[in-house]
Amino acid sequence: MNLKLIENLRQQNAKNESKWIFISLGFMNRRAHVFKVKNNNYIENNIQDEILKLSQSGYETEWIRVDFIKSLVEVPFMEVIEELPKIRRNYVDFGIAFDSNFILSFLPEEINANAFVRPIPGKDHQSLFVCEKNINTYLKKFKSYRGIYFHKKYVNKNIFKFYTQGYLLNNDEVIELIPEGNMHGIRKVEENERKDEYNRMIKSATEYLLNQIKDSGRYEYGRFPHFDKKIAFYNMLRHASSTYSLLEGLEYLEDESGIEQAKETLDYMLENNLYIDPAEKEAAYIFDDTNKLNEIKLGQNGVALVALTKYMSMTNSDEYMGVARKLARGTMRMIGEEGDTVHVLNYPELTVKEEKRVIYYDGEAAFGLMRLYQMDENPEWLEYVEILFNHFIEKDYWKYSDHWLSYCTYELTKVKPEEKYFIFGLKNVSKRLDFINKRETTFPTFLEMLMAGYNMVELMKEKGLEDLIKEHLDEEKFNKIIEKRADYQRTGYFYPEIAMYFKNPESVLGSFFIKHHGYRVRIDDVQHYISGYIQYKNNFNCKK
Repeated sequence: MNLKLIENLRQQNAKNESKWIFISLGFMNRRAHVFKVKNNNYIENNIQDEILKLSQSGYETEWIRVDFIKSLVEVPFMEVIEELPKIRRNYVDFGIAFDSNFILSFLPEEINANAFVRPIPGKDHQSLFVCEKNINTYLKKFKSYRGIYFHKKYVNKNIFKFYTQGYLLNNDEVIELIPEGNMHGIRKVEENERKDEYNRMIKSATEYLLNQIKDSGRYEYGRFPHFDKKIAFYNMLRHASSTYSLLEGLEYLEDESGIEQAKETLDYMLENNLYIDPAEKEAAYIFDDTNKLNEIKLGQNGVALVALTKYMSMTNSDEYMGVARKLARGTMRMIGEEGDTVHVLNYPELTVKEEKRVIYYDGEAAFGLMRLYQMDENPEWLEYVEILFNHFIEKDYWKYSDHWLSYCTYELTKVKPEEKYFIFGLKNVSKRLDFINKRETTFPTFLEMLMAGYNMVELMKEKGLEDLIKEHLDEEKFNKIIEKRADYQRTGYFYPEIAMYFKNPESVLGSFFIKHHGYRVRIDDVQHYISGYIQYKNNFNCKK
C-alpha cells in the first residue's frame, strides 16, 4: 500500500484545518480498525505501526480509508440523541465526537455498520432508538476507548457533529468518496465512467449470486451483515425469480459454465417443489413447504415460468417445455374469467388459503404466461394474458407501479400493439416519476420498471406513436430520472469502502443490499439490482 499518497491528500485538504484525521484499515475477515492520527508529517509512520500490529495478529490490511474533517459543529447532546432516530435507518451521514479531543468519536460508517441506531424491539423497522448496548459492544471489541458509554453521562453537555471528505487507498489508486448526503461515503463516478462501473457491478453481483448456490441447488438465502447473521427463512418464489436474474447476468457476461450451474437451481425447484394435480395431470404448481407454509402462490408459478423460459430461450432448448405448459395450466386455474385472481392455495389440498395477498403476484403470473407464449405460441396463453390485462386496466393497476407489469406490458405490446396497452404502460411509469425522483431509498425495482417502460416507448416511436407518448409522458424528465436512479442505486452496492466496516466484509463484498432493512443482502435483493442494471446497459446506456 503506497502510504505516500496520504501526504498528497493532506495537501489537497489543507483547508480542512482539523488537527485530527480518521484512518480506517480494512480487512476481508473483520471489521475495519478505525483510529485517529494527528494532522502532521508523521501520519505514514503512525499508520504503518497500526498495520504491523494487526498483521502480527493475523489480519492483513486490504484497504486504507482516510477521512478528513470538513466541518464541525458543537450541538447539545440531547439534540443529536433526538435527531438520530428520526433519520431513515442507516442513513446517518455525519460523525459524532463526544469531546473536543475526539477521544470518544465515531465516523458515520461506524454508526451505521454497527447498528448504533436500531429498531425498537416489537415495533416496525421504522421505529428507532439509539442502542447503548450496540455502542458498548463495539467499544469493547474494536476501539481503544477505556470506559462504558451511557446516555446519562452527556445529557446536559454539548457534543460535536462532523462531516468528512473521504478517500479509499487501494494499492496505488486513490478513490475519492462522496462527502455528504445519502450517497455519503461511496466513490465518485463521473458520468463518462459509469458505463464501465455498472459493468463491474453487474459482474460482481452475478458472481456473488452464483456463489450462493449450494451443492443441492438451493441458495444461501441471505444475511444481515451488521453482525453477519444468516437469514433462516426461505421463499421458493424468490428462489425462482433470483434464478431468472442470475441467468440474465450470466447471459450478459457470456458465462456458459455459470449457466449450467444456475440450471441446478431450476432442477432443485422441480425435483423438490413441483406438484402435479392428481385429478388433472396437465396442471401443475410450484409449492412452498419451507418454514411449514405448505402453500401455492400465484406469483410463484408465474416467476417459475419466467425462469424456465429464460433458460430455454438462452440455450435454444425445450427441456422444460412440458412442465412449463403444466405450470401455465395451473396458473390459469387461479385466474377467473374476468381476470380476477386467487393469490394463495393450500398445498396439497388446492383449496383457497388467501384470496389476496401481494398485488405483484398478478403481474408475475401475467409475465410468466407472456414469456411462455413467446416461446410456445399457444394462443391460450396469450388469451389469459389479455384477460388479466383487461382486469388490470379496469382496476387501474398502473397505480401500483409494478415492475413485473411493466415488463409484461412491453412484451405484450410487441405482439398486440393496441393503444389501450400502450396507455396502461405509460401510466405505469409516468404517474410515479416525481415520487421516484425524490425517493431516498434505492428501491431497485424502480429501475426495472422504468427500463421496461423505456423499451416500450422506443417501440412506440418505431410505430409512429409519438403523439400518444407526449400525451401521457414527459420523456425528457423520464430519461433524466432513469439516469439519476441508475447512479443513485450505487448506494446499495457493497463497495470496499462500505463493506469494510461490517463484521465479515468478504461475505458481502460486491453484492447489493437494502440499507433501511439492516443492510439486508438477500438473493432477491441482489436479483433486482442485476436485472435493472442489465436492462439499463443493454437498452438505455448503449444509445448514449
